[in-house]
Amino acid sequence: MKLGKRISKLREQRHITQGELAQIIGVTRAALSHYENDRRQPDYETLIKIARFFSVSVEYVMEGEHNNHIQG
Repeated sequence: MKLGKRISKLREQRHITQGELAQIIGVTRAALSHYENDRRQPDYETLIKIARFFSVSVEYVMEGEHNNHIQG
């Protein structure tokens, strides 16, 4: 599964819109749409915000690693 699809899946599991997630992580809805459709890659700071919001590791967001929950 590609990065964009993982972000979209995480967002849909939380039942939030692109606009809501975009506001939470500090990007435009259009930018988030580009990420979810794999037209652009989020910068590392944005990846961290996404991972923290969904309580998963950055590695999970980027690569889909099975150990997806943040430790600690």
